[in-house]
Amino acid sequence: MIESEDVPRKVAFGSVAVEQYRGQWLLLGLALLLLLGTIDYLTGFRLRLTVLYLLPLLIFTWILGGFFGVMLSIVTVTVEAYIDVLSGRYVDNPQMLYWDWGAVLLGYALLVFGLSVLRRSLEEARFLSRKDALTGLVNKGGFYQVVNAELEQCRRYARTLSIAYIDCDNFKQVNDKFGHNVGDTLLRAIANIMQRKLRGSDLPGRLGGDEFAVMLPETNAEACHMVIESLQQRFLQEMQKNGWPVTFSIGIATFTRMPASIDHMISQADKLMYQVKNSSKGAIKQEVFSG
Repeated sequence: MIESEDVPRKVAFGSVAVEQYRGQWLLLGLALLLLLGTIDYLTGFRLRLTVLYLLPLLIFTWILGGFFGVMLSIVTVTVEAYIDVLSGRYVDNPQMLYWDWGAVLLGYALLVFGLSVLRRSLEEARFLSRKDALTGLVNKGGFYQVVNAELEQCRRYARTLSIAYIDCDNFKQVNDKFGHNVGDTLLRAIANIMQRKLRGSDLPGRLGGDEFAVMLPETNAEACHMVIESLQQRFLQEMQKNGWPVTFSIGIATFTRMPASIDHMISQADKLMYQVKNSSKGAIKQEVFSG
């Protein structure tokens, strides 16, 4: 494997359905706004529907994000202004149209901005809840969530997905001999190597204690083995440099046909890792699952 300094993608823990069908959500939002515009036109300017316009605007801003919220705000205000002109509301004072149009647009923009900030803050809090505090990798919950989403994509488009389960052999000896601070330093070193040396499409995570996992999407068995073997060599170089008596038992489960659940995927990789750990340690065992 050719090493690179690419940092793995930051995981977004949003709705997969929203990300995949963003265009359809936008079209639905526009359709609702146009429907309200039609009702607004039929009722005339005597019945103001600003509150009704506001409801889909806020909903779709929350779903799609601030940029789309601004777009929908402009569409909404333009529709409102056009309806008012057709209804003859500003016949006696046409200059008021621009004042009202600008005031309403500003109000919508402030609401969109506030909602976007709130949504971003909640997403950041949710992201941090899925992040391992010691290593900076995703934790078990975050790893399972992302792999589960990737599993659905691989099932839909008949792609290959691999899971590598990594255990640090003799890690307890490091804690006992050098102390837990050194043990924490060792775990951070492993995470740092993963973040720097894995490809951007791969996802490393810490599942707990001295156990790590890597998701490798759209990677055949041979290429996956090469990636993990190269990663293992980098780990061993770091251990030798620091005088830490640690090796790495690794199980790789490669799925050409997706199983029923993520638990089954992780379980298969875990079993392969334990087969290595119970025999020679410090090796890699891989199996391809096609059924």
